[in-house]
Amino acid sequence: MPVTRAPFGVTGDGQAVEVWTLTQGALEAEILTFGAAVRALRVPDRDGKALDVVLGYDTLAEYERNGGYLGALVGRYANRIAKARCLIDGAVVPLEASEGENQLHGGVRGFSYRVFQAEAAGDSALRLTYTAADGEGGFPGALTLTATYTLTDRGLRLRYEAVSDKATYCNITNHSYFNLNGGGDAMGHRLWLASHQFTPVGGGSIPTAMSAPVSGTPLDFTGEKALARDIGADCEQLRLVGGYDHNFVLDPAQGLRLAARLTGDRTGVSMEVWTTKPGIQLYTANFLDPGTPGKGGVPFGPRQGVCLETQFFPDSPNHPEWGDVLLRPGGRYDHTTEYRFRAD
Repeated sequence: MPVTRAPFGVTGDGQAVEVWTLTQGALEAEILTFGAAVRALRVPDRDGKALDVVLGYDTLAEYERNGGYLGALVGRYANRIAKARCLIDGAVVPLEASEGENQLHGGVRGFSYRVFQAEAAGDSALRLTYTAADGEGGFPGALTLTATYTLTDRGLRLRYEAVSDKATYCNITNHSYFNLNGGGDAMGHRLWLASHQFTPVGGGSIPTAMSAPVSGTPLDFTGEKALARDIGADCEQLRLVGGYDHNFVLDPAQGLRLAARLTGDRTGVSMEVWTTKPGIQLYTANFLDPGTPGKGGVPFGPRQGVCLETQFFPDSPNHPEWGDVLLRPGGRYDHTTEYRFRAD
């Protein structure tokens, strides 16, 4: 069967969690109903051997702790919102702080820590739903999110759709840590980004401007290069976050288009990221705890994964001049991201 399901444990508050497995040819994905997390994603390497290209855990208890958001769907608003507040039609709305005075990834218990309802959505597809209560994380509006994960012959497609009964913010992403070698240090991976502008940050990783040119900086990925090449450069932006942890403004701004290409340095596996979102966050796992036990008991740590999180720009809810990202009653949030694989 292309779609199967199995128990994956019970949360601390008594909710049953399942793992759903999607298959399509040589590709296989494991999806948890907890956090709608991508637990495993197996693709063939250059020799046809199945290679799991995402970091993850063996137990539900580890996903409940999951300070690094491994594989999780992130929301109601991905990334950081300064001073845990946002602007809605000129009014200041207080939010739940979850990283110092700021909000990160929707609050203390954002979507990454919620149990989704799941059902098969055709061959090799899974539909996950969650309704966030009015006021959850501080955000106004009861918001219903539907995430459809489809395993195609090229890779994994993630489509996010949401509606709300009040004006609110919605910014959903996936927080998978990719390692196209199947494990070990990932800084030998080569990366290209469809971006000539990045979002500079200051203290607390809060943006200081919407964009700045990448030209002449270590954040220039307009030509493919190994992540290790410049990650240790003498650059304030890199020092502030311990490596790469920045939003990149995509060229062009709209439509489903190629945003990034990541290539493993040992397996011949490459991944393209296609998205309808205007930005993508590059994060080089700077703060994963060393020796964290992963799948099969194999430990991982800092810089052993690469996150490419498609998104609206961080702190946009405090900067309406950066673009209108409000979701209003009667409107629909509808965005797609695809991870497409090949091996050479």
